Amino acid sequence: MVRDSYSLEITSTSEKETSRIARDFANLLKGGDVVALIGELGSGKTFFVKKIAEELGFDGYVSSPTFTILNIYEASTYLYHFDFYRLKNIEEIEKIGFSDLLMEEGIFFIEWPEKAEELLPEEYFKVRIDIINATYRNLSIKKIAKSEDEKCQN
Repeated sequence: MVRDSYSLEITSTSEKETSRIARDFANLLKGGDVVALIGELGSGKTFFVKKIAEELGFDGYVSSPTFTILNIYEASTYLYHFDFYRLKNIEEIEKIGFSDLLMEEGIFFIEWPEKAEELLPEEYFKVRIDIINATYRNLSIKKIAKSEDEKCQN
């Protein structure tokens, strides 16, 4: 699981730069980590996962799991790539066994995680990708620790 605090805010001006950011981030990830990917359609969430998967040793094709809901890639560890875009509610997410899958060994990537916010673990990474234009993206990567956030609000 996520250990130390982490925060990065950067504007990427090219796919090459976004690839570098994803690969650097991949080197921080350990088995059990959860990465919540936030961004509108076409912002580059799947591209980001693809570059992480490559860095972790996966040499196959990485595609959006929009229609399959889950793609699993075998790299240096298993990579579970969820896409909740087509799911309507938390009950549908629970039906696919999401909580049980989080108990498996691997790293978990979740596109459209806001649909399952209450099912996310106490600690996870939140990656937000905002489109500026055709090539520029604002990227924000933060470690979220729910219990620490709750303490800060009191």
